[in-house]
Amino acid sequence: MGGDLYALDFDGVLCDSCGESSLSAVKAAKVRWPWVFEQVDAAMEEWIVEQMYTLRPVVETGYENLLLVRLLVEIRIPSARRSSIW
Repeated sequence: MGGDLYALDFDGVLCDSCGESSLSAVKAAKVRWPWVFEQVDAAMEEWIVEQMYTLRPVVETGYENLLLVRLLVEIRIPSARRSSIW
């Protein structure tokens, strides 16, 4: 039989992927919902990434970053709140 197995999670200990995952989520959201991001400028994108640092603890799985970006846009631009049924 085998030896010991160790699974280590260094995110937040040795590295911080929040910035990278937030930027990736913004890019993915622009592709997924281009009509929403027509109203988003560079300053707002920067604000979104800043907010993601604060909201990071609510993210359990990576895809939730994408949904969180959409929520942040809808908070700042209420007119972006239209049906999510495509």
